[in-house]
Amino acid sequence: MPVAQKITHRRTAVLAMGADAAKLDLDQLPADDVALSVVSACDRQEDLQTIVEEQQPNLILLDIQFADLCGVQICRQLKHSSATSEIPVILIAPEGDIDGRIAGFEAGAADCVSRAIDGRELGARVNALLASSRTRRQIMSQDEQLRTALASMSQGVCLFHADGRLALSNNRYAEVYGVDPALIHPGQSLEDIIKLRDEVGAFPTMSREEYLAWADETNAGASSQVWIKELKSGKVIRGCHQRTADGGWVSTHEDVTEARLAERSLAQAHAQAERAEQEARAAHARLLAAFEVVPEGLALFDENDRYVMWNRRYEQLYADSGAPLVKGMGFEDRLRSGLQRGQYPDAIGREEEWLADRLARHAEPNSAHEQRLPGNRWVRIEERHVSGGGSVGIRVDITDLKMREASFRLLFEGNPLPMWVQDRESLQFLDVNQAALDHYGYDRDRFLSMTLLDILTPEDRERMKTAALGADQVSDANRSQRHRTARGTEIEVFIYSSQLAFDTHPASLVAAVDVTERKRAERALLQDRDDLEETVRSRTAEIARQAAELERMLDQERQVNELQRQFVSMASHEFRTPLSIIDGAAQRLVRRKNAVTSEFIGEKTEQIRSAVSRMLELMESILAVGRLDHGHIDVVRKPCALDDIIRTCSARQESIRKSHRFLLDVERLPSTIYGDAAALEQVFTNLFSNAVKYAPHSPDVHVTGWQQNDCVQITVRDEGIGIDADDLPKMFGRYFRARSSSGIAGTGIGLNLVKQVVELHKGEIHVDSVKGEGTVFTIMLPIARPEQLERDVAQTLTDQKGLPIEVQP
Repeated sequence: MPVAQKITHRRTAVLAMGADAAKLDLDQLPADDVALSVVSACDRQEDLQTIVEEQQPNLILLDIQFADLCGVQICRQLKHSSATSEIPVILIAPEGDIDGRIAGFEAGAADCVSRAIDGRELGARVNALLASSRTRRQIMSQDEQLRTALASMSQGVCLFHADGRLALSNNRYAEVYGVDPALIHPGQSLEDIIKLRDEVGAFPTMSREEYLAWADETNAGASSQVWIKELKSGKVIRGCHQRTADGGWVSTHEDVTEARLAERSLAQAHAQAERAEQEARAAHARLLAAFEVVPEGLALFDENDRYVMWNRRYEQLYADSGAPLVKGMGFEDRLRSGLQRGQYPDAIGREEEWLADRLARHAEPNSAHEQRLPGNRWVRIEERHVSGGGSVGIRVDITDLKMREASFRLLFEGNPLPMWVQDRESLQFLDVNQAALDHYGYDRDRFLSMTLLDILTPEDRERMKTAALGADQVSDANRSQRHRTARGTEIEVFIYSSQLAFDTHPASLVAAVDVTERKRAERALLQDRDDLEETVRSRTAEIARQAAELERMLDQERQVNELQRQFVSMASHEFRTPLSIIDGAAQRLVRRKNAVTSEFIGEKTEQIRSAVSRMLELMESILAVGRLDHGHIDVVRKPCALDDIIRTCSARQESIRKSHRFLLDVERLPSTIYGDAAALEQVFTNLFSNAVKYAPHSPDVHVTGWQQNDCVQITVRDEGIGIDADDLPKMFGRYFRARSSSGIAGTGIGLNLVKQVVELHKGEIHVDSVKGEGTVFTIMLPIARPEQLERDVAQTLTDQKGLPIEVQP
C-alpha cells in the first residue's frame, strides 16, 4: 500500500494524487494555511480510498489518468463513500479532453482543469472551493445541533411545505397522538397523518371532513395561532401554529391533559442562502423557529464552547449575568461575568473552585445537575455533546419542585415517628430523622453508615436478603420486622414504606411504628386462647375419631352392597342370553327331529357353540376378577411365542363368528418374549371378542405387531361403532360400559381384566377411537430378557386393594 509523502504541515490539507497534480502551481494559495500531501503512484483503488479516509483532506487534486487507474472511477468511489463524499475533487485532464471533463463532472468532481492552467486561475478556483466546503461543513454542523435540540424537545414539532406535504417532524409529534413514529415521514399530506390519528382514536369529536376544514383554515392564517383540542380518548392537545415565509407552516403539539399550560407563540424566521444550499438553509430556518417555542431554556455551543444560538427563556434565566448574550461569546467568559455580578449564590467566596467544577461538568459528554440562582430560584441543567463538535444545553426551572422538597424536609424532620430513607437495592440508609436516632440510640453518622440488614435480628436478616422491601406491594411478613437498638434491645416494629427518588436514585421512605408492647400483650392472649382450644380439642378428638371410623365402615359397606347388586344384575342378564340361545336351538332340533338336514344341524350347532363360548368367556372373566379381588394371582413369565397366541385367538374367533375375518400383520414380532401365555391369551381373546361384537357390520379386524427397542407393540383395530370421546378415559374401569354399547351384551369387566394383566406384565394399554369410525387398542409389552428375570422374581406388585400379588419368574 502506498504512503502519502508529506511535503509540509499547515492547517488546510490538500492531497495531490498523481504526477500532473503534484506539478500544479499552488503559489497563489496562502502558504501559511495549506498543507500539501502527494500520492505519486498506487496499484489498487481501495488503497487510495483508505489514504483519503485516514487523512481527511480539505481538497483533492486528482489526475484523470492516475498510474493504471482511472481518475473518473476514483472520483466516483470517493463520492459514493459517506466518509469522503463531502471532500471537493478537482480533476486534471489533458488540454482538449472534453469527454474526460464531462465524465469527471458526472462522477461528482467539483471542477476540471487542464495541466497547463495558470497558477492564478488555479489558486482562485481552489480558494473558492475551500471556502464553499468550509461553509457547507459549518451549515451541516449547525443543522446537526439543531436536529439534536429538536429531538430533545418535550413537544411534538412538525414542519410542512407550501404544498401541504410534511417536511420534518420529531418522534414526539407522533407520540403525542399515540401513533407509531415509523408511520410518519416527510412527503405525507396532512390528510394522511390525520387518518393515522383517527385509526388510533386520537381524534376530536367531529367528522374527519370537519377536522380537515378546520385545519386548512388554521394553516391558511397569516398570524400565529394557539389552539386546544380535546380528543375522543379524553386527552387534551395544545398546539401552536405559524406560517413560514415560503408559504408552509410549522407547529408544535403538546399533551396538556393535566396542566393545560399556555405555550408561547410560534415564530418562524427564514434566512436566504446560496443557491446550492437553499434547501438545507430553509430547513435550518424552520428549526430556528421551532427552537423558540420550547418553554425550557436552550443554548447551542460550537466546538470551542462559543455561543451559537439560544432562546429567550435561556437569556431570561441568566439576566443577572451582565450585558445581553452575543453570538460568539465564550461560555467561560459568560460564567465569569455572572460570577462578578452574583448570578450564582453558591459560588460566593469560592469563585475559582466553583468555576473549575462547572467547566468540568460542561466538558463531560452527558451531564445533569441542579443550580441555584438569585431569588432562591433553581434550574436543572442538562448538557449533551453532539457529533461533529459542539454541545446542547437545556435549562428547566425547578423552583416549585425545590419548594415542595423543602416542605417535605420539614415534615420529615419534625415527624414524631422514626423515619428514614433507604436505597431500594442495597438497603443502605440515605437519610434519617431525629425521632429515629432517639428511638434507636445511634448518632447520625453511625446510622447513615449502616444498612437495614445491620439493625435486623439474624432471622429477619436472612428473610430480608431475598425480599424486595421497596416493591409496590409489600407483604405483611415484610411489614412486621424485629430490630435491634444501639443498646442491644430487640424491638418489634410495623413498617410503612413508599417509593421515591433520592438524588435520582430509586429509594424508599420508611416509617417504623414500635409495636413491641402490643405484640407482647397479643401473644399472652393468644397463649390463653391456645390453651383453651387445646383442652376442647383433646376432649372432642376421640369422639371425632370414633365418628369418622363409623362413617368409613358404613361407606365401605354401602360400596360393597352396591357392587354386589350391580354384578348380580349384570351377570344374570349376561348368562340368560346365551342360555336362551342354547334352549331355542335345542327346541328347534326337537321339533324338526324327523325332517332335520345336515345344514340345519350345522347352523344350530354353531349357535350352541357360540353361546357356550360366550358363557365360557364370562366365567373366565368372572373367575379372574375374583382371583384379583382376593389379592393373589400368579403370572408365570417364561418364553412364549406371541404371534402363535395371536393366531390361535384369532382363529378361534373366526371359527365361532364366521361373519368376521382377522387380517394379521405380526411377522415383525420377535420369535419369543417372556410372559404368561395363558394370561396373554385371555387378553387377546377379550380384545378380539370386543372387536367382533362392536363391529357387527364391518367384517375386517386388523391386528398389527412389531418390535420397538426392548418392547413389542400390538394394535387391534376394528371399523365398528366407536366410542364417545368423553367415555375414553373411563374405558378400563370395573363394570363401566360406554354409551355407544347400548343394546350390545357385555359385563364391563373384560377391559378391566385386560388392563390388569397387561400391567402385571409391566406393560401399557391405550385406546383411541372416533365415534362411527372404529376403535384401536394399542398394547406395549416388554420383551424381558433372561437377565431381568432374577430381578423380577423379587418384585411384588400391589393390586387395587393394596394386597401383594406375587409375580413368578
